[in-house]
Amino acid sequence: MATTAATPVLAQSGGFAARPSGSTRQIDVRAAGTIEYNDNVVLSDPRISGGGTKGDVILSPTLNLNILLPRATGDVYLAGSLGYRFYTKYTGLNREFVTLTGGADQRLASCLVHGEANYNRSLTDLGNLYVQDAAGSFRNTEESRQISADVGCSAPLGLRPALAYSHSQVRNTLALRQFADSDTDSFTAQLGLPTTPIGTFSVFGRMSDSRYVRRVTPTGGRDGIKTYAAGVQFERMVGNRLNFTGSANYIKVDPKLPGTKSFSGVGYSVSGLYRGEDYSISLTGSRNAEPSVIYFVSYNITTTLSLSATKELSERLRVSVGAARTWRDFTASTLFPNALIAGHDKTSSLSATATYIPSRRLSFSLTGAYNDRSTNTQLFKYRAKRIALTTSLAL
Repeated sequence: MATTAATPVLAQSGGFAARPSGSTRQIDVRAAGTIEYNDNVVLSDPRISGGGTKGDVILSPTLNLNILLPRATGDVYLAGSLGYRFYTKYTGLNREFVTLTGGADQRLASCLVHGEANYNRSLTDLGNLYVQDAAGSFRNTEESRQISADVGCSAPLGLRPALAYSHSQVRNTLALRQFADSDTDSFTAQLGLPTTPIGTFSVFGRMSDSRYVRRVTPTGGRDGIKTYAAGVQFERMVGNRLNFTGSANYIKVDPKLPGTKSFSGVGYSVSGLYRGEDYSISLTGSRNAEPSVIYFVSYNITTTLSLSATKELSERLRVSVGAARTWRDFTASTLFPNALIAGHDKTSSLSATATYIPSRRLSFSLTGAYNDRSTNTQLFKYRAKRIALTTSLAL
């Protein structure tokens, strides 16, 4: 939200498609096709592989959308992808995938009102299947939905108050996985302080209420968490070169179900992008408490860190490299037998992509990637390598 007000610090976004960047009119609709080989599509889960080979070839037709329509008093936008993944061998994993983000801004006097809706639908993340999950759980389709609204204004003395609200839902199609269905409501209040020569500082407070809507507990009570956070945010923009936003906060997690350990600690969020003449560097990271889709886990403390760089070798050729790591610490109630009362996992990834653009409408991308997960729990450890070729055509 680029405006007269500080950008509200919202709760975890859930991995939805990003809003189109820039401020000029964009209508970019592309048809794409990907052929991919992955040497461990089952993520080392023997219930899926049946003891056979773990690799497979995947074909994915996709429609990509990136639409931004500026208006005199705000913007309207839509971004995301719709497609289907066909597995050559493991046809039980064949599934549609949808990720869409749409929203609008509206200026009203000295304020800017923003609303957004997000939707994801795909095969359940096989990396979240615990050994206690039923054998057929990998056939599950998971949906994530979110609506959010925020308003920021200019006030006397250079202060910039902002309020934000979001409601998100996670739903699973199989009854075997509906213990992970959850609803979350988040409220944020923020006050931007007068801008300094080095950037804009804000103070904020946030409360989130998460509950598992179909999780049966031994006591009949409701499992879930209330999360409280308070902290500071810093924003810095230098023309089109540098865009940085970072926040640090104190988090307190208050579980609803007896036998679940609470948590108090430091959280953060950082997003930075630097653009050079023919290259760019991006850094993102976060630490937050969030509802879990792991077998009867009450919440995760999730920490992420990613770094990527892109280099323009010519007008038609560019290369990108990236590295990312995610840590998750799990907490569950002692009332649930076989659940992860405590434990953690760590997932690392490396990737490299070369993109060739022979014309404005046509592009080809070759990607190689490596993923590794280690854990001290009964989640499956795995290593996976993949290579993919994608062709994209503007319509």
